[in-house]
This record gives sequence, C-alpha cells and structure tokens, in this order.
Amino acid sequence: MSELDDISQQMEKLRNELRLTARDIEIGNIEISKETVNNLEKQLKLLKAQREEALAKSEISDSEIKKTEEQIKQLNRLMKDVKDARTATGQMFIQISAAGNEFKKFLGDFSKQFALAQQMAKEYKKIGVDIGMTGAGAKFMEQSFKGSLPAILEMGGSMSDLGNIFTEISSQSGRISNLTAEDAIMVGSISQSMNMSAAEAARMTESFMLMGLSSEQIEENILETYKSAQAMGLNATKVISVLQQNIDTMQGYSFASGVKGMTEMAKLGVKLRVDVGEMLRMADKFYQPEAAIEAAANLQMLGGDIAQAFGDPFETMYLARNKPEELAKKVGEMTENMLQFNEETGEFDMPAEARMQLQATADQLGLSYENMVKMSRQSAKISKIKTEFVSVGDDEMKESLASMAKFKDGRFVIETEEFGDLGLDEVTDGMVDSIMKENQTQEENLRDIATNTKVMSEQIKNMREGGKARVAGLTNIYELTADEMAPQLQKMKEGIGKLGDVFIDKSEQFIGEMLDDKSGSSKIDETLKSMSDLGKEIKDGTINAFKNLNQKISETEDLLGGEGSGTEDLIPRGEDMVSLPGSNGRVMTGSFGSLALDDRDLVVAGDPNKLLGGGNNSGTPSRMEFGNLNISGRIEVVSPNGTAMNLDMSTIKPQIEKMIISHMNGSFRDGGVSSSKQATDYMG
Repeated sequence: MSELDDISQQMEKLRNELRLTARDIEIGNIEISKETVNNLEKQLKLLKAQREEALAKSEISDSEIKKTEEQIKQLNRLMKDVKDARTATGQMFIQISAAGNEFKKFLGDFSKQFALAQQMAKEYKKIGVDIGMTGAGAKFMEQSFKGSLPAILEMGGSMSDLGNIFTEISSQSGRISNLTAEDAIMVGSISQSMNMSAAEAARMTESFMLMGLSSEQIEENILETYKSAQAMGLNATKVISVLQQNIDTMQGYSFASGVKGMTEMAKLGVKLRVDVGEMLRMADKFYQPEAAIEAAANLQMLGGDIAQAFGDPFETMYLARNKPEELAKKVGEMTENMLQFNEETGEFDMPAEARMQLQATADQLGLSYENMVKMSRQSAKISKIKTEFVSVGDDEMKESLASMAKFKDGRFVIETEEFGDLGLDEVTDGMVDSIMKENQTQEENLRDIATNTKVMSEQIKNMREGGKARVAGLTNIYELTADEMAPQLQKMKEGIGKLGDVFIDKSEQFIGEMLDDKSGSSKIDETLKSMSDLGKEIKDGTINAFKNLNQKISETEDLLGGEGSGTEDLIPRGEDMVSLPGSNGRVMTGSFGSLALDDRDLVVAGDPNKLLGGGNNSGTPSRMEFGNLNISGRIEVVSPNGTAMNLDMSTIKPQIEKMIISHMNGSFRDGGVSSSKQATDYMG
C-alpha cells in the first residue's frame, strides 16, 4: 500500500465522520461546538499537508491523484456545512431543516400517527363527557376539534387549551357547545395573542356571543381596541385584560355605543389608572333621580372644579345610565387641576387643600382615596402635556400623544424611530400619523399576532406540531382503525366475559376447598397450647424469674419450629463446604475456593481422631462426654396409606444421646451405617 493510499483511507474516515456530524445537525440531534469545529479543521489541514508531501516524494498515478482531489472537495464542502452550523443563520437553517426531516419521519411512521390521533380522541371524548354531548353533536364537536387543533398548535397553544375552550364556553352558556373550527381558532387566537389563558378567552368570547356578536365581530372589536390602545401609547394587552376581567360587570350597565363603549371604558381605566369595576359602582350612586340630586348637592359644596363637574344632577344621571365611560372621564377631568407641576423635578405636588378635596370626593363617589390620587396625578400629567402641543390641532390626538410622553432631560419628549426624540412643541399634525403607526401592530388579524409574537425556534416547533396534528386528525387514522378493530374487541370482550362466568360459577367450590384445608390449624393449636401452658407455669410459680420466663419462651419457639418465629433471618447463614477425596479431611472447598485446616482447626471442627486421642499427646485415651442435651421438636411420619403420626423428640432423647456418644468415642464405625435397620439398632 502506497503512502497516498493510507492518506486516502484517513480522508475517507474523516469524510464519514463529517457526514454523520452534518446529518445529526440537520435533524437536530446535536449542537456543534466551536471546539469540535476546530478539531475537524485541524484534521483536514493535516491530511492536506500529508498529501502534498506524498506527492512530492514519489511518483503517484493519475487515478490516485484524482481520487484524493475529489475527496478534498467533498471534505471542504462538508466542513463548510458543519461550520455554517455555528452561525446564527446556519442554526436557523438547521432548525428549519430538522423540522422538515422530523415531519417526513412522522409521515412514514403509522404508529406515531395513531398514537397522536388516539391522544386527540382521548381529549375530544373527554370534552363530550364533560359537556354531556353524544350522537351527532359529539361527531360535530369532533370535527371542529380536529379541524382547529393544527391552527391552535401553530399559534403556540396546546391540545388541553383547545379542550378548555370547548368546555368553558359550554359551561358559561349552559348549552351544548356548537363551536365551529373557525370559532375555536378565533378564541385560541385571543388567548395566544393577548396572553390570556384559554379559559379566560373563552369566557370573554361567550359574554360577547351572549350580547349577539359573531366570531368575526368579536375579533374585529378586540383587534380595533388593541390597535387603538397601542396608538394611544397604552399597554394594549393590559387594556384587553381589563376588558376581560370586567366584561360580565359591564354587561349589567347600559352603554349607548354598545361594545365600543365597553372597550372605551377599558381603555379609560388603563389610561387614568382607575379600577373599572369601582367606576361602574360609582355610576349606581347617580342612577335614581333622588340619589343623583343628593350626591350632586354634596359634591357642589366642595366647590371649584368638583362643583362644576357635578352641577347638573340630571346630566350626571343620564351619563350614569347611558354612558358610564363618559361619567368616568368627567371624574378624571374634574381632578386634573388639583395638583401642581414642579418645573424643577418634573413631578406633580399635592397641596394640603387638594388632599382634603380628594378625600371628600372619594367618600361621596364611593371610590378609594388611593385610586383617586392615582387618577388625579395621571389626569394632571395629561392636561399639562396637552397644553404644550402647539402644532397639533385635534384634542383627541393630543390626549393620545400625551400618553406617550416621557420627562427626559428637563422636558417632556416623545421617542420615535423616524424622527428621534421630539419635544412636544416640535410635533406637527403631519407627524402624528407616523408616530401613531410606529406603536401599532402591522398584523391584520389576531392569529398573525399570536404567531409572530413567538421567537423563531418556537414558530418552527409549532409549525411542525401543527402539521403532525393535521395529518393525524384529518386522515381519521384513529377512527378508521377503531372501526376496523371493533369486531375483534367485541369478541375479546365476550371471551373474557365467558371465562369470567365459568370461574365465578366454580368459585364457591374453589373457595370451599381452600377453606377446608385445615393443615395450618395445628400450628395455631400448638401455639395456643404453649401459651396456655406458659400461663399456668407463671400462675403456679414454676416460673418465678424473668430470666426463666425468657428461657421458657425460647424453648417454646424452638418447639414450634423456626419458620415464622421471626428469628431465622437474624443470623446470616454461611455457604456449605465439603472435603473432597484425597484431602484427608484437611482441605475444605466451597464456592469461594479452598481452605486448609491444621490440627487446631480439626479439633474445633470435630475431627474424631483429634477428639479421641489422635491429637492427644498425654497418652491417655480421650473419651467424649457431655451434660444434658436440649432435644425438642416433633417428627411427623406419614405412612403409605396417608395416615400421619407425630413423634415427640423428647421421648427418644436417651437413644439419641447414646448414639452420639458411641459415635464420638469410636464404638460407632466411621462412615455411618449400612442400613436403616442398623441405624435403628444403634439407636435402640
């Protein structure tokens, strides 16, 4: 093999590594690090240098040169792909490509499609149970669910979000849900674009539907409110949130301009920093003529702007009844001159008399003093700023621009992208439209707002999940599979039922046979007898010390057997060891290996020769004797005909002692006995 062949093989190995790396990056399995890229580049650079050296040293065939040139081209291309993964755009390309590759795998895997479709079926069947929908209604809801889920996922929602939309609207209305897929998508777009929970968006939608608005009208009103709030420099999401939180309360009041009046009330609440619910409750004070006259009289006593604002009780009553948003605006205007602007600090100071007026007004209107102060400060700020627009004619535009103004470097300015920081006296009517549009979203529907407010990686993921849901839902893979398997499922159900019936019919016999087995009752009888005997011995004084009691209990446990006594697991059991032929009893073998024994070990282990004189250097024959043996327990002997006889070990204690002593003293031959008769003779 030539030197260039070896280099070519190394190039092929690097090419395979780069291809695997590039493929893993493409499907999103790994993120490439800078260190990894550097190491791969070093390998490629080294192989190029080695190739040049090999070409210079010896003659190389044209085919080998051409082969390595092609390898270098491939390596350069693959290296570029890997390096591109380190760039921002490269990462985006990779993520987009990975989404497409994963979707292709999904299309080729029916098990994944079925699993997703079954998950969807579980959700819409749960909805059917929650809202009591079956039959044709359930089928309609199923189609709406499957038709809307892809769009919900693309906007960043979830399957459970969609479930909440159906159940919440049905719960609010008290009716079976008849939401179409388009309706559900609209509610989901409100949720995702306005940062609401799906349940909150559903409740607000149902309130609007109760007022007679269609899905299209609901979206138009919310989108218009959202954009106009942005143009006013308000937190548009906050405005929609205030609308959602107070929609049920506002439905209890008459707004001459309908939903538009409600949305204006929400914008006014955010603009003046007041509690909308509190302002609506204030309107109740002026609802009846007598109450309106009395409240107006009390407010007129406070004088100034307050007396002027509530000078006509019947006008106030009309606003309370028909235009509560105008009444709230009147309260704001009433307080705008109570605070004084400090030119040095850019803050609004509250004189002592203004504080007293605000407290008294809050008491009369049923508003909190803290909210009155906030509203007064905001109204004063807007009033002050409006006076500085010298080149803007429309008063409503001035108010909207005033909400955007900030105190900066000793003056109020409006920050813009097109014109930079503008002093209020620099703003002209020709600039107003451009300034307002800078704050407005360019999207034409809530769905686009929901989608485009997500970062790129989220959009890619949501797009992929939406595509999967579309395939799993609209192919009806779950429904078709379930219909096909229904007969088999029914057969299995019948088979399980039949087998269960047979067992149940025989169960009384089986259970009876089990209960007739009294083999374990003797254990209980023995235990009860031992307890009774122990009680008698304690009572008659046979056992007169605690030590004797423990000894007696130990003997009783031995008599009843170790199993179940609770002590058998306390002492660890060692493994058996054996003495193999040829070891003369001096080598014991077990699973761990072998262990050699000396004379001392053999004495302890009970070697008869050592015990009986073989290891006794005194010249005196050794004999084995011992005191009283504790022999207890029972032997159960079963005859061929099945009858059983229990033999108490204590009755054959003398024979056992004699056999052991004879064996240890050598009168009982080594190696045991040749027959059971001989054993019996020895024992006898």
